[in-house]
Amino acid sequence: MAKLNKKQKIIIGITVPLAAVVIVIVSVLASFAYFPYRKGEVEKATSIALPSDGVVRVLQLTDLHLISTDTKKEDKQTLKWVEEAIEYAKPDIVAVTGDAVGSLAPFRMRDKSLIALAEIFEEKQIYWMLTFGNHDGEWSYASGGEVGADNRDEGKQELADLLKGYEYSLLQTGDTDGVGNYVIDVVNEEGKAVYAFVNMDSHDKAFDENGNKLGYSGLTANQVVWYEEQMNALKERAGGEVVKSALFMHVPLYEYNDAWLNYEHTGGFAPVYTEGKVYCADENIGFFDKMVELGSTDFVGVGHDHDFHFAIDYKEVYLTYGRVSGVNAWGRRTPVGASVIDINVNADSLQSRYKFTVLEPTFDYEEWEGWAYGW
Repeated sequence: MAKLNKKQKIIIGITVPLAAVVIVIVSVLASFAYFPYRKGEVEKATSIALPSDGVVRVLQLTDLHLISTDTKKEDKQTLKWVEEAIEYAKPDIVAVTGDAVGSLAPFRMRDKSLIALAEIFEEKQIYWMLTFGNHDGEWSYASGGEVGADNRDEGKQELADLLKGYEYSLLQTGDTDGVGNYVIDVVNEEGKAVYAFVNMDSHDKAFDENGNKLGYSGLTANQVVWYEEQMNALKERAGGEVVKSALFMHVPLYEYNDAWLNYEHTGGFAPVYTEGKVYCADENIGFFDKMVELGSTDFVGVGHDHDFHFAIDYKEVYLTYGRVSGVNAWGRRTPVGASVIDINVNADSLQSRYKFTVLEPTFDYEEWEGWAYGW
């Protein structure tokens, strides 16, 4: 074999380490761009069993804002808190009411973050309901950019597809406007529906005729029709009786603004609110009136406004905010926590049907520092 001259040795001495660095970089980027997840669909449950004492415990987590669970310290703390909250509350079901992930994060970090959350529920064997928020699906990998008026559901559908293979995710895409409109029954030993959880996609920004973002769109007229159909079907499953139900979604109903300005805060939640208004839907499309007319839904749980946390008896319907649960939730002045709702399905009054508790982490976590920078 011929000996290498000095120039060849120098070239090799440079290119070999450089090639190793390139391989490492490509491997890291590939791990972000592609990661394994359960691709095969599993059959989704559409009901949970009523506990023997007649009380269903719901753990509400909201606005986790997971961005990079592999690398971001705040996200690791949020996942730790999710696990601790489950262990402490021992819920029958979990409601995640939107903005679970930050969808503008690059390199599939959005997808990896959602899967990291789903894996916790799989390990704990706890059913969980997800409703999408205004940030979850604002990016679409199919289109390679931020969604607009013409493809606003594309990013959310990509996230829904990720969860098809997870047994304990109860998310269903639904058959009306948006992604994630579905009902989960609570059934007794005879299989009869005695309560229900309604989950609805409250969408994100509204758009004008030029595609510019406006305020929050909220629920649509088609969803009002869908809701009435679902409540009538629930009544049939309950043997012709009207049974009570809870609605979970992200952006508050139009009536929340009137409620927090003009009604008494009750139900055990601390009346925390530091902003000047509720960031609710811009238009009143009559959804609340339809709820009252049908007589089933008497509890609404939302997220979205990170510093709002209260329960209000508004015309015999509890309008509530869950406690912000994400360490990385921007603009957060309220301590990180979670809401626990104990629902006595046999109770005959609003106040006796719902009991509220607030949980907070036992460990130290990062505080929001954006205020120092004028964010």
